[in-house]
Amino acid sequence: MATKIPITKSDLVEILRGEDARSIMYRDGEVVMDPAIDEARIGIVCYGSVIVWRISPNGRRVATAPLVKGDWFENVFPTAISDRTVIEADGPATIAWFSIPSFRRLTNRNPSFLLELLHRQALRISKVEQRTSQIALENVEASVALEILQMAEGKGETDLHITHEELAQRLGTVRESVSLAVTKLRNAGALAPSNHRKRLISILNPAKLRRIVWTQITAA
Repeated sequence: MATKIPITKSDLVEILRGEDARSIMYRDGEVVMDPAIDEARIGIVCYGSVIVWRISPNGRRVATAPLVKGDWFENVFPTAISDRTVIEADGPATIAWFSIPSFRRLTNRNPSFLLELLHRQALRISKVEQRTSQIALENVEASVALEILQMAEGKGETDLHITHEELAQRLGTVRESVSLAVTKLRNAGALAPSNHRKRLISILNPAKLRRIVWTQITAA
């Protein structure tokens, strides 16, 4: 979890001196925090920037958030997700580390910090929701392509007897979006023409369909 608080240079010096924070410098690419194995603590970026990486069970790394001066992150509140999260320095960076007790003292002595944390967290959640919606809308084509690939692999055949409405229900979207995506996939040569058959979606080029999935997802 990460958010941002408005900390000036003088604020940081005061925090480091009076709140028992530990200041550590990191090199480019160095692991700053591995929440799965590190002790519970809170970090504030004092200099430079860090990147939050999410690593899927199959080892794929996706950058989820860049954090700069004044941003904070923690591993105090574990989340029940299968993906692993790692935070790395994006160039030289300095982090002020707080134990749970020292961070509690900080917020007790500076109530405005706590209010700002709550405010920034609400903004962060709002941005995440907006981005999720954008990705869902932008990547309907990729979602349709992936679902078709998975269904074909499960059935062991390239001809799928399914309507656009049924496919939309499986994906939790509307038929119009699926129909548009299927048309694009056919125009791209990944799916065969419909020939006026409503209940048949045929894969013409599996390799091209996989490339479309990968391109759309990585572009998001």
